[in-house]
Amino acid sequence: MRGRAVRRALLLGAAAALLGATLAACGGGGGSSPSGDKERDVRVLNEILGRQLAAVAAYGQALPHLRGADLAAAQQFRAQEQEHVDATTKTLRGIGGEADPAAETIEADNLNTRADSLEFLYEMESATLDAELSAVGKLSIDWPRPLIASMATNQAQHLVLLRQALGAKPSEIVSSAFETGELPLPERTEEPK
Repeated sequence: MRGRAVRRALLLGAAAALLGATLAACGGGGGSSPSGDKERDVRVLNEILGRQLAAVAAYGQALPHLRGADLAAAQQFRAQEQEHVDATTKTLRGIGGEADPAAETIEADNLNTRADSLEFLYEMESATLDAELSAVGKLSIDWPRPLIASMATNQAQHLVLLRQALGAKPSEIVSSAFETGELPLPERTEEPK
């Protein structure tokens, strides 16, 4: 019974995040873009691509400290982040831009325990979500917006599962109606199980 309630709550949270991201992507801009707008969109997408590449690499810092279900979830999250990299690269090509992101590094300090690694992943996913949501509003070409919004929704799903793994109370696991990546880590009352 509790498992169904948690799954239902996770699905509702994901649906709310998707709806919020989709609504944020609506409005403004036409199907075509002047040269200056295209250049700005290429710059915005390259910023996101740099963040995504750094996130894929950052997972390598946390994976050695995870086992079982945590490890499987983190490996899936990393694979999804690689899919985001591939989709952003294709999007850049689709608007006639070049994938040339500035190098970004996400450093982890003192990842000695499972909890350290989960907290690191939570903070990284939060920052990535924030960056992707910000990018949606900066894009002037319409068609990449839903793609980036769906990536942000995926990051919000990761946050829900990371909150659960970190031992958050059931009321803290599900995101707010508008997940922005700004929700702080759940308080650590004991070592996550």
